[in-house]
Amino acid sequence: MSTIKEIAKAAGVSYSTVSRALNNKKGVGPELREKITQIASELSYFPHSSAKALVKNRIGAIGVIIPRTSEFTFQSPFYNYVLLGISALARQHDYHLMLSINDQKNYASIYHSRMVDGIIVIGNRIDDQHIFELEEKKIPSVVVPGFPDNNHHDIASVNSENFKCVHRAVSYLISLGHRKIAFILGKMNSKYSIERLAAYHAAFRDHKLTYDPKYLVESDFSKTDGHRLMGELLDLPDPPSAVICINDTVTPGALQQIISRGLRIPDDISVIAIGCSDILDLFEPPLTTIKTPVIKIGQTVVHVLIQLIETGRCADKHIVIPSEFIIRESTGACRH
Repeated sequence: MSTIKEIAKAAGVSYSTVSRALNNKKGVGPELREKITQIASELSYFPHSSAKALVKNRIGAIGVIIPRTSEFTFQSPFYNYVLLGISALARQHDYHLMLSINDQKNYASIYHSRMVDGIIVIGNRIDDQHIFELEEKKIPSVVVPGFPDNNHHDIASVNSENFKCVHRAVSYLISLGHRKIAFILGKMNSKYSIERLAAYHAAFRDHKLTYDPKYLVESDFSKTDGHRLMGELLDLPDPPSAVICINDTVTPGALQQIISRGLRIPDDISVIAIGCSDILDLFEPPLTTIKTPVIKIGQTVVHVLIQLIETGRCADKHIVIPSEFIIRESTGACRH
């Protein structure tokens, strides 16, 4: 691999001039900068990453931690889309990604080993002790979706808007005459489940109605659990007339269970899906959906983290990106 000395010799300039030109520093005219860049390209010169790290006092890498199994992660559209957003913006800012899936090591050790400049945790749980250590040690970190508002932890977070859209969705089902509204949630150590359940409660309360807790079930966010829990709900003596599914992996399992029993959507049961994937847009009938802006979340989380890495602060520490409630044909008037 060529060195700065060889480029300087070929260009007839000093080493420092080459360094300034290649690092886009002042003091080099446009014609000379172009000449040096062209020579560097012809000689296949690549800057040494360790040297750049010393000069800029950063490594140029972001740690992305997903505390779930590899199988679950790569089957979930949520993680695929959020990683798409993260990688796109990280690349624009000249950061590489180090992906860690289902690693039981503490997150802070990755930073202290000088492997990354900052850390993103996707799909964090509110009882994850490793996150508390990131906060205590003031490591540049951002989590998705973060912690409930009444929690004392103040680590930077990016979240989709959960409460308003779910409140609107439940209210919409109530307006259609539904009272037996099931909700296949995730575990209650997730901010997603906590906020969406609170919205469900509030919608019933605001309509001066009472809900039956037997229609509220907790999944592990998987397709298998969506299928199993939908079966249990349909086996009730008075099964639900509508169901809300918390994510893109629960929804296919629930739909498969409904269809396998010969039930018609929305005639026999109305369905609302929460998620980000376009795959379910092809389902017939088209699904009423709470669309979450997951690619935008990925881009935003990188933007916040880079601010923390490069300045030690960020303009907005807890960002909420609006979701969209889209009414389609999978919801209809209650007929029983």
